[in-house]
Amino acid sequence: MNDIDPKALFRLSVLGPLVSRERLSRGELQQIVRQLAQQEYAISGSRRRHISEKTLQTWYYAWRRNGLAGLSDAPRTDTGRSKLPEPVQVAVLAAKRENPRRSIRQIRLLLEAAGLVPRNTLSRQTAGWPLCKGNGAHTWR
Repeated sequence: MNDIDPKALFRLSVLGPLVSRERLSRGELQQIVRQLAQQEYAISGSRRRHISEKTLQTWYYAWRRNGLAGLSDAPRTDTGRSKLPEPVQVAVLAAKRENPRRSIRQIRLLLEAAGLVPRNTLSRQTAGWPLCKGNGAHTWR
């Protein structure tokens, strides 16, 4: 049996009043979307309670094109890739492998002192987990 994406099911449940109709008369789509946007929702993993009209329309047309699969998030194409220049990536990984307990702050200071990166440009998001996850050095403090 196929696993169904819970996010896609949530989106389908929100779109219920739209997708349950065979035909919509002129202006009816916008009217229903406006009503749906005014409602409050319990959105898993979010503190938000409302969904914008534009998002609802995007979900509706994705459902029309691809059914339930169109309501699932597409996998990211940049997972595990870093936007850092190759020499900086090599230096970050070498510093981490040299001392696995070294924090990203310590690595940043080390690379700044060596003149490899400008001051305060490396962060946990740019040099931490995304870079090291695919390179076997993914323990960060």
